[in-house]
Amino acid sequence: MLASLALVGTIWFIQTPDNQPKPSYTEAWRSAVWNKALCKFFMVSSDKRDVLLLNEGLASALGEEDTVGADKASRAEQTCPALDKLSDREIRLFEILSAVTVLPGSPLNAEGKDVMALTSFIQQYGPLATADMRIYEVDAASKLFAYELRFEDARIYVMYNFSFDTHPLPLPLGFMASTKVTLYRTDNPKLERFVTNGPLSITYHSAVIVIVD
Repeated sequence: MLASLALVGTIWFIQTPDNQPKPSYTEAWRSAVWNKALCKFFMVSSDKRDVLLLNEGLASALGEEDTVGADKASRAEQTCPALDKLSDREIRLFEILSAVTVLPGSPLNAEGKDVMALTSFIQQYGPLATADMRIYEVDAASKLFAYELRFEDARIYVMYNFSFDTHPLPLPLGFMASTKVTLYRTDNPKLERFVTNGPLSITYHSAVIVIVD
């Protein structure tokens, strides 16, 4: 039996031909659907969280409009009681999930200065809403979730570990062992630029952002 569900290069949300323009990710219903999924995910205790919920929620927010589901999400009260019970590490995870996507930031929680500095750095490559995006890792057993944001001049890999264990960093297939990257960790929130020379890891309840330009 498979221990995880891994999606590698299968879900792209990209510019389509001229007669089918790329969706406007600033549409309010998209943000509402994603916020609802985030709140539901963090509402349960950490040992019961399922990254398949994040996969489903993000795919729905980026996909074709479900009129009924979008209307329900948009009309839902945009509060999340779960945020009051999260640890500092979990709050940082929530902030990255809210801020580092092609969707507008969440109104549920103000971004910290570190996250604002990160998004400002990323947007030197272009507005986040203009990036192409794919989910490439959904590992339910290890509680890992990852997606890629692709700009013309940069690729950004956003990886999350919702478990209590340290894991190898879930970079996509084909990532070169020796690559110049800019790296940001929520457990050490600063931007570091270096050339990788071996495997990288991701600690418990943290996110890692790797930027290749």
